[in-house]
Amino acid sequence: MHRLTNLITQALDLLSGGAFAAALVINAANVAGRYLFHSPIFWAEEVTTLLIIWSVCLMSYRLTLRGENLSADILTTILSKSAQRWLAFVLAIAGTALCGYFSYNAYLVVELVARFSQVTTVAEIPKQYVNGSILAAFALAFCGGVVRSISLLFSDKILNAVEPVEVQDALVGSK
Repeated sequence: MHRLTNLITQALDLLSGGAFAAALVINAANVAGRYLFHSPIFWAEEVTTLLIIWSVCLMSYRLTLRGENLSADILTTILSKSAQRWLAFVLAIAGTALCGYFSYNAYLVVELVARFSQVTTVAEIPKQYVNGSILAAFALAFCGGVVRSISLLFSDKILNAVEPVEVQDALVGSK
């Protein structure tokens, strides 16, 4: 399970990074076209914005899985480790349920705009791909929440993330 989770996380990290890199390249080409050749790329701003939104939405699995999303840790200082784990489990279940609900509603919106064949104003990108980013974000957060909930049920390994995961990996590697 851990290996599959890492594989999914790495794939989503690559997709997110690729979308962000593409946005940077398009933006740089648009700046060069506008100021050097006086011929901007008319669709660049819309596509750049959409790629950045997609790159952020693709990270929702990782953030939810590892508990890296924003949270108030006011209770953790007064609770025992066991109580902290159960609190994290209850919050993970609640968040997962909400993400499932929002995923369903986002699906309804995507299906509706697809049915009406709506497109964006400038680049004429089908809006189901635009609105699909919100669906992807909540569906990926739902999946991450399910895995996190199961993990918290059997182990408190994920809960111990005080430092960002990359810092923890570096600290473990240096020992």
